[in-house]
Amino acid sequence: MLKFIALIIAVVLVAPNLLQADDTKTFDGTWFRCEFAHSQIPPDDNCRMLDDDGFQVIKGVVHHVKITNSNETNCRHNRVGNCFLKNHPGLEAERSEIGPLSLSETEAALTWLGCTQKYGITKHPNYMDIAPVGELCWWTPDKHYFIARFKGALKIVEPE
Repeated sequence: MLKFIALIIAVVLVAPNLLQADDTKTFDGTWFRCEFAHSQIPPDDNCRMLDDDGFQVIKGVVHHVKITNSNETNCRHNRVGNCFLKNHPGLEAERSEIGPLSLSETEAALTWLGCTQKYGITKHPNYMDIAPVGELCWWTPDKHYFIARFKGALKIVEPE
């Protein structure tokens, strides 16, 4: 659950930097972590390969998405289907609602269980680096999240 909260923060921080003109009120979009990044190390493939867990923002509401039809064999730790190429067409995902998203123009912060965590963002050509800044909340891992916006379409399927 903490990983999902951290990814929500990633969406909060990345959304204002990746928006199209018509997205400014909703921050709609889908984001995934870079498969070949580590907690402090950027991806060595410019984020061409994405992890199968991500987030989708629809009209200001955050949803967790999990890719269900990847057969990719080149994932980290040789886990088949736990990743996909960034330009992979025809992806299917299960989706579950997490909750509403609130943002400001100058800051993103998450308050959870009585502690507010601020995050900083560094833009790179093919991905974003998102990391906590300042004092860490007890629930905040001291790690970077390297994420990229997925521009393809997802077919949403019902969980089995």
